[in-house]
Amino acid sequence: MIAISKDEKEVIAKRFPKVHIVRTMKQKSKRHRYYCEESKGVMRYLEEARNKSIKAKREGGDHTNRAKS
Repeated sequence: MIAISKDEKEVIAKRFPKVHIVRTMKQKSKRHRYYCEESKGVMRYLEEARNKSIKAKREGGDHTNRAKS
C-alpha cells in the first residue's frame, strides 16, 4: 500500500476503476489518509504525476527569498 493525496485518489479512481483505495479514520475526522494498492499502472501514473509537480515547482523558482530593491 502506498499513501496518496485526495487529488491523486480522485484521478486514480477514474483512470483505474478496479484498483483498491482505502481511507483511514472514516468518522468525521480530519486525520484520515488515503492508501492505494501498488499495481504497475498506478505506480507509473504516480511517478509521472509527482515528477511533473516537482519539475513545475523547480522551474517556477522560489520567489520568497528575493532581496527587496
